[in-house]
Amino acid sequence: MGVDLLMQTLLPAMFAGAIGWWRPPAFWWLAGLAVWVTIGWASGWYLLPTKGTQWLPFALWAVALSELLPGLWRRVLSPLLTSGVFLLALWPLLGRYPEALLGLVVFWLWQGWREWRGDTGRVGLGFTAGGGAFAITVAIGGSLLLAQLSGSLAVLAGLLWLSGLTRKVSDRYLTGAYVLLLTLCWQYIPMDWWLVALALVPPLVEQGLRHKGVWWSALAAVVSAVLVGALGLWLVWPQDSLY
Repeated sequence: MGVDLLMQTLLPAMFAGAIGWWRPPAFWWLAGLAVWVTIGWASGWYLLPTKGTQWLPFALWAVALSELLPGLWRRVLSPLLTSGVFLLALWPLLGRYPEALLGLVVFWLWQGWREWRGDTGRVGLGFTAGGGAFAITVAIGGSLLLAQLSGSLAVLAGLLWLSGLTRKVSDRYLTGAYVLLLTLCWQYIPMDWWLVALALVPPLVEQGLRHKGVWWSALAAVVSAVLVGALGLWLVWPQDSLY
């Protein structure tokens, strides 16, 4: 069982990331495909999404579509398309849980903050560290599928970071898929909002410290991920034995 979960989580993302490293223009298309394969492999194959989690690959394909356009159009269209995916993913929940739209607000605030600071054109370890640490919390907290998706995004972000060591690569467009995943975790798992928000800490810390240098910001991302990951595990760990 554990081996199957690891294969479903790691293999599609590793193949997509490796090919995307070799052919950068294909990265976002392949990243979405990897998440789609993980979902299909773990919970059933689909063509048209009917659940919130099934919209997650489309957040990456929205980026791929926007990448076909030149600079300014790309920077405008990418968040708009991602916002559309947000609404489609959350639409079944909004009647009962309108607070789910806070995830979309967080996404736009994050995008605005990065726009205000100026995009450095670099990719960091924040999403990798945050997604990896949160995947363990989610697995213990109640959803193996969402944990797998968090792990898959972490692997994709890690391979994007490795690609950024040799070429100019930005991770700003990973924000949409990352925040959408956290919003779905908040709505589908009995977790307090502030516990889910802990997963925002590593990427925000790393991006906030990029002016200190690549390796300092990477170290800050890893340290913060360890700390918030340990806190998250302590808060969700069941009182009774798992066995």
